[in-house]
Amino acid sequence: MVCIITLNKCPENTRCIIVESDLPDAFRSRLMGLGWLPGREIKVLRKAPFGDPTIYLVDSTEISLREDDSKFIKVEPVYPAPLSVVSEGKYVVLRFEGGRVFIQKMKSLEIKIGQEITVLPHEEGCKINVIADGKNILIGYGMANKIFVEKK
Repeated sequence: MVCIITLNKCPENTRCIIVESDLPDAFRSRLMGLGWLPGREIKVLRKAPFGDPTIYLVDSTEISLREDDSKFIKVEPVYPAPLSVVSEGKYVVLRFEGGRVFIQKMKSLEIKIGQEITVLPHEEGCKINVIADGKNILIGYGMANKIFVEKK
């Protein structure tokens, strides 16, 4: 199952492929002139302190987009991807991008690197429900942004 999301939902350090955009023609033409074409890979570099705008990288071009514009661009995550952007299915935990306290929290939840997890259906913006070693675990969106997984 292919997971298509809008670009504004991608956290920092996420790579994704442009699928399509519903931007106005003039703005879409400007972005296409900068290499923002369907099938191209984008990397989310960093978000402003309050989340808007966000700086993206396509090839060697950095561009800043406001959330009002990026929500019209549909993308598919490139694996490894943050747990927060994947659809339901089976995945393997590849790495954590958090500090010492975050790693300790993962140990307390008994989520380990190399472990197979099953992501259950969930609504956007809600906690992500996963099954790991037969245990049902709810993971918040912020924590899920720091757990990178690969499709099984």
